[in-house]
Amino acid sequence: MTNRMLKNILFFLLLFPAVFITAACGGNSASKAIHGGFVTVYDAAVSSLEQPTQLWHATDKCLCILFGYGYNDQAFIDKSVAALSARYGNYSDGGLIYPLVYPGDFKHGNRSFVTELVNLLDGKDVCGVIILGAPEGTHIAVARMQDDWGGALPYPVFSLFPQDDILGIEDSSDFVIDKAQKIETDGMFLTESEQQFVEEVPALLENSVKYMLMLDGPLEKNAALFDFVKKITEPLKIGRYVEPDSGLLSVNHFVLE
Repeated sequence: MTNRMLKNILFFLLLFPAVFITAACGGNSASKAIHGGFVTVYDAAVSSLEQPTQLWHATDKCLCILFGYGYNDQAFIDKSVAALSARYGNYSDGGLIYPLVYPGDFKHGNRSFVTELVNLLDGKDVCGVIILGAPEGTHIAVARMQDDWGGALPYPVFSLFPQDDILGIEDSSDFVIDKAQKIETDGMFLTESEQQFVEEVPALLENSVKYMLMLDGPLEKNAALFDFVKKITEPLKIGRYVEPDSGLLSVNHFVLE
């Protein structure tokens, strides 16, 4: 065997392991490429970076928003839930926002009862309830849930533009926000047919969710409540509701001026 042949054999033996290693580590040629000693990965992980960033994290808790009289139009609900779910996630997808619509979600047989709220929230880890346009009897549903917790809920309840009994909804909510001209003097709010959509509601709803999530529990009904509600209603001006019978200022009922 000549020296030339020996050199060729040695060259092949040295080259073969390198070829084998390159072929074994290369994997799927569609997913990786070699460029000057660096590996560039072309796989699903790269394309996922192009997806919109999810702003919310999965949670077992839920923040219930009850869309009642005057605020149960499907277009308004869809827009509100979509905006809030984009930031906090929808409960059906493992997020926080749990929307309920009256009367559709409250049917018991052929009729709808707002007291079904007790059953709809039963077993859920509720961190708060926001009620828009509370139907008559809503305070009874909240009172039953309070009884289940020994007299007081461990989470806040905000009521915006309700149509329930005034004293009842004041007692069962941390606070009530309404418009002065919408309140009747007989102790009842306007009926469903008389209720008109308040244009400030989308911003108030967004702020209510934001500030509710800062709370560890229900709010105390004292003088400090006014400053808290002002944060939710800014830049709108609010005043305290005056009880028509006694002429006294309500501690937790406010009206937009």
